[in-house]
Amino acid sequence: MGMKWSDVIIGGENDRRVTFRAGLTVYEEALADGRFLGQGWNGAGFVGFYEDKGKKVDVNLSQQAFRLEIDGQLLDSGWVWGGIEKQPDETRPEFLHIVVTLNHSLRPVTVKVHTKLDGTAILTRWLEIRNTGDRPAAVSAADSWCGVLQKIDQWSKCGEPDSLFSLGYFENSNWGAEGNFLWHPLPAAAYRVDGRCRRDRYRHPMFVLRNNMSGEHFIGQFAWSGGYRFEFDLNPDYLDNDRAALTLRAGMDAPAPLRVLAPGETALTPEMHLGLVFGDLDAAVNAMHGHLRDSVFRPQTKQRGGWLESGIGPELEITQEEVFHAIDQAAKAGAEVFYIDASWYAPPKADWFSTVGDWKVYPERFPDGLAPFRERVHKKGMLWGLWMEPERVGAESETAKRHPEWLAKDDRGKSAWGGLLDLGNPEVAAHVERQIIRVIEEHQLDMFRLDFNTHPGKGMFAVRDGFLENGYWRYYDALYGIFARLRDRFPEVIFENCAGGGGRTDIGMVRNFCHTWISDNQIAPYSFRLLNGMTMALPPEYADRLIGGMFAYTKAELEFQCRLLLFARPTYGFLHPCGEVMNPLIADFLRDTLRHYVDFVRPFMATGKIYHHTPEIKGAVPQGIGVLEMTSADGGRGICGLFRLSGSADPKYVLRLRGIDVSRRYRVTFGNAGRTCEMPGYVLAAQGLSIRLEGALTSELLSFEAMD
Repeated sequence: MGMKWSDVIIGGENDRRVTFRAGLTVYEEALADGRFLGQGWNGAGFVGFYEDKGKKVDVNLSQQAFRLEIDGQLLDSGWVWGGIEKQPDETRPEFLHIVVTLNHSLRPVTVKVHTKLDGTAILTRWLEIRNTGDRPAAVSAADSWCGVLQKIDQWSKCGEPDSLFSLGYFENSNWGAEGNFLWHPLPAAAYRVDGRCRRDRYRHPMFVLRNNMSGEHFIGQFAWSGGYRFEFDLNPDYLDNDRAALTLRAGMDAPAPLRVLAPGETALTPEMHLGLVFGDLDAAVNAMHGHLRDSVFRPQTKQRGGWLESGIGPELEITQEEVFHAIDQAAKAGAEVFYIDASWYAPPKADWFSTVGDWKVYPERFPDGLAPFRERVHKKGMLWGLWMEPERVGAESETAKRHPEWLAKDDRGKSAWGGLLDLGNPEVAAHVERQIIRVIEEHQLDMFRLDFNTHPGKGMFAVRDGFLENGYWRYYDALYGIFARLRDRFPEVIFENCAGGGGRTDIGMVRNFCHTWISDNQIAPYSFRLLNGMTMALPPEYADRLIGGMFAYTKAELEFQCRLLLFARPTYGFLHPCGEVMNPLIADFLRDTLRHYVDFVRPFMATGKIYHHTPEIKGAVPQGIGVLEMTSADGGRGICGLFRLSGSADPKYVLRLRGIDVSRRYRVTFGNAGRTCEMPGYVLAAQGLSIRLEGALTSELLSFEAMD
């Protein structure tokens, strides 16, 4: 089942039908009586051709495959077939790009429905909307993907409607609670999950939908950094013959209009990535990770990926002495990248938040500029990086004072959001791009660290052709374009994404970066729950974790804190005060942990699989025992971390490894005891190991490797 394969079937005797096949995932659509309808999915590889041959699609019992509303009119019907293109990828034969063209019979608008298949279980969908008329067209709704997910025959024999499906998503949208994944029963009603408009910005736009009766898992991610919405509707009264239907709407969410299209203007909606997998939650998660690695995220730079980073930031007043000290301690611990975080541009003792925007080095802070730091970093064998927040100008910056017209406006026409720049203005977007280029080139950066410490809530607004247009769509079109061009211009530079922690971890943003901060909350036990959940959304090599700063040191044993680094891309810093001796016990354990990461874990992390033994970590303060396992693709080696969280719990946990080969024999090392034994894979997977963690915020690490 490891082969990747894609195909599309085009036909239908009475209706225009399109059947997408990717691996064993099948999705079908049809144009019938002017409606382009989602027909449903199959996760076992079969199509509905045989049973539906010669039958007409019932347009009353399906939902349109997208939602488009223009000038207050819902374009739910009236579509005319304009053709279909099948575009194979010359370099990757398993990739297909299918484009269905639809022209509307009443409104002067053309929609091209794009679907990309990469041979994995996950399909990618977006719309290309063109105003073909001679007047502006206000788009008030543009959902990238809608339609029927499943129709359940004889549902009443399966139990109550609320027991048919469980919906998993990240419970919280506020800072510091990212990755809190929980299952919820899906009611026989409409159910909506949203973020960044009606909610705060820290909920990653992802869901997992489990069919409790037949075992399938739908998994979806919306590649979008603005306001979004997932809406599900389970209708048990779908037909009189005891059939229930579950439909989905996935798209942008913000006060309308989302976009005002000028005559001849074209806009692309964000991508929706959606797939269907038979198997458990981790089967769906690993399918999504394979899709993201293979065809969404850019390849890492030629230098490798998964770098060990260290840096210095505004937790203290940055001086030349402090920076040199931080460089030296980073090198001793084995860092491969060193960066200076926020405040490098600010006058001494100035507020780093209010002085962003000018990006010049003040002689009062660094008399010799940044060059001596870069030289010291390179001499120590590390790469050199710098922090920047180019989308915002602080109130004390010269740029804000010179160009107040560049600031984004709220719906009252007032500037807000801490000096957010209006990237929907091409002049402003060009300025931001020039500033980033200048900083990279002037300071000869090997690594660029982006931050974004603001949130426009329901959106930015500008008057356009008589409409008060919401600015999210144009803003992120501009931002994504900037970083796509920067990655092309600087292919060897490491691009790191951050947004006040985990404010923009969506795959639309991360696709143009090498890795991303999933949170600024580093404190146990929340740190485990964060990593546990966010490694469902993102492959672990794209998720950053920290030890030593941001109060990470205030809770949990040293081993607990260090071992979390092994399941992500590690960063560390602030290990001991300038002028003081480092605690040798911290130095030795951290150095050993990082060496284990480099020598044992990193070689398989970017192609391996991850298993969430405890996907739900409940409680306002996370409690119980949390378990993460990560293995190579072939099951030849791996690690498993057990983390005792807060509160009372049974100290004994029976661990059954999931990613190993039951036919092989393994050498297993227990981190706490430092002992090694040999065990058959079958015993490790079926009978398991009894692990004891007696105290809260303690941990155990198992490393295992096949002996043949």
